[in-house]
Amino acid sequence: MVALDFRFGGFMRWLAIFLSVLSFTACATTPLTLNQTVAVPESRVLARQLLNQTSNSGSLVVKRDSGFMGSACTIRVFVDAIPVADLKPAEKVELFMALGEHSVVATATSGICGGGTSEAAVVIMPERQRILRIASGQSGDIFLQPSSF
Repeated sequence: MVALDFRFGGFMRWLAIFLSVLSFTACATTPLTLNQTVAVPESRVLARQLLNQTSNSGSLVVKRDSGFMGSACTIRVFVDAIPVADLKPAEKVELFMALGEHSVVATATSGICGGGTSEAAVVIMPERQRILRIASGQSGDIFLQPSSF
């Protein structure tokens, strides 16, 4: 019969170290550049009309961080209360929006995922790409923030 060593220097110590390291690495998401993200599959694009550029539109990219936090759930992106895409970690969607100010919302698609809702205002201008980043913090809350890369 194999006996486990439950003294402080044995199994329990290594278990405590492992769980501590895991908790620090799994708490928050990691920002990614546009090149490190992949386009969301068309099957999860809910407003395909926003994928095509027009003469009076500008580019808005919404990208999601990578990481363990919230990775089992998709995040639904809304623009002006219209659902546009469901993003998984390390995915992005490029939308071509009418010029002017728009409201962008990110929320978890399932109640079991938590995270709440985050909202940001963005002004779309000609010939200038706007980028928003979806992040999850240590508490699991969703953050929608401007990004420059």
